[in-house]
Amino acid sequence: MRTGGLNEILKALLDNDNKGISNQELICLLQKIENDATEIYHAKYGADEKIKFNIDCDNTSNANLIGRQSAKSLQCIRQCIKKNLDLMGEDIKTIFQSYLTECGE
Repeated sequence: MRTGGLNEILKALLDNDNKGISNQELICLLQKIENDATEIYHAKYGADEKIKFNIDCDNTSNANLIGRQSAKSLQCIRQCIKKNLDLMGEDIKTIFQSYLTECGE
């Protein structure tokens, strides 16, 4: 199952009303991933940079929801997605597992 990149996944999840998770729950999950990824990034690379998604924007159809992320920060984000899979409903978990598989995780 081809899921597309992380930005496409986030857009689809935020735009889809029948996904088994409210936008507020999804935003809370993404904020947890941001915080966990930032902790991993700080521990691994010593940088004092906050990993942040652009999830507070009003028009998600044209937004770059993952923002500009380095390869290192994307690696940390993928680690956190993997770490938080058990917090996700089955539909969303399947989408993110496919994404991780495509990324070689």
